[in-house]
Amino acid sequence: MIQNLPTGLKNILIIMGLGAMAQFALPKIGVDPASWYLYYPDSSNFRIWQLVTHIFCHGGIGHILFNAFALFSFGMVVENRLGTKKFLQLFFLSGLGAVLLHFIWMGIQIHSSTGFFFPGHALNLELFYPPMLGASGALYGVMTAFGVLYPNETMIFLFIPYPIKAKYLIPIIVGLDVLLGVVDLSSDNIAHFAHIGGAIFGFIIIKIWQKNWK
Repeated sequence: MIQNLPTGLKNILIIMGLGAMAQFALPKIGVDPASWYLYYPDSSNFRIWQLVTHIFCHGGIGHILFNAFALFSFGMVVENRLGTKKFLQLFFLSGLGAVLLHFIWMGIQIHSSTGFFFPGHALNLELFYPPMLGASGALYGVMTAFGVLYPNETMIFLFIPYPIKAKYLIPIIVGLDVLLGVVDLSSDNIAHFAHIGGAIFGFIIIKIWQKNWK
């Protein structure tokens, strides 16, 4: 089946799979893959390449399977509509948008605790704000683009047994992230504002392209 996937989506899924295997295998030979995760810019562990590498790392088998399945579901249709070049632009720009909003949220939280947006390496930020990893932010951009391109397409989401149009379902999903991000449950380790950032960038990008098409 993977041979029939469009080029961009196929390569993204392959790299995600390789990243997951590396996360599992490298610790067994004494290599820590955590340098691929995304740390706050003020952290001593931050590296510039993490802006990309964190997308292809995940927090467990359930995390990568969900992201891979969702990306497969939305990405094939979106890439066939946009073409590989624009699909990859959408994916990675949405991922960077996710990073931007996530860092803004982290900065606000750190400032409320320390009085500084960048308190320096003296504060062990990872104790309070673990690094971000996963393709969810980029996925939200692709998912939002799907909703803009095919607003009346009916979909079934998780355990909801009734089909819902994309123009209703996707705002509901993003709205839940807004709610959960604002509530900020201590037991919730999901980067909700990264999801929101990816969705916002995906929406802006696809609307700009639509305007140019017209």
